[in-house]
Amino acid sequence: MTDRSELALQLTDAITAARAAVEHAGDRAFRSYGLSHRAHAALNAVDGSGPDGARPKDVAAALGVSRAAATTFIQRLELKGLVETTPDAEDDRGVRVTLTRQGLEVLLRVGQLERRLAARAIEGLPASGIARAVHVLEGFKRRLEERQIGVVR
Repeated sequence: MTDRSELALQLTDAITAARAAVEHAGDRAFRSYGLSHRAHAALNAVDGSGPDGARPKDVAAALGVSRAAATTFIQRLELKGLVETTPDAEDDRGVRVTLTRQGLEVLLRVGQLERRLAARAIEGLPASGIARAVHVLEGFKRRLEERQIGVVR
């Protein structure tokens, strides 16, 4: 019988491998629309900021990069016609980034493609097994976030 520490390692390895596979599948979807994974994340950050658009610092936070790097991403997306920048009404020195009609269409199509890829990935798996896996992973995440585990030296 496998001990619990070995099971914990197997679980974290499986999570890591599954995440890598999901990202790889997502990357295929993004590339089909000429986007990188980070460009897609930037579009999501802009979209998630609401109708007034995002500030470059919001995009930087979503990407985990500097404001300067986010500005470069924004400029590239603007050249592709996916976003536009306008002066920020609340900050004379700042800008707001919003999706263009083309940017919104691309974001929606990539999202649909991601969902189709995910649906294909679970074809043939029993719904009860998927539901149980979701439950276990949510509990695992919750325990980690609640810091119910201690660091032992």
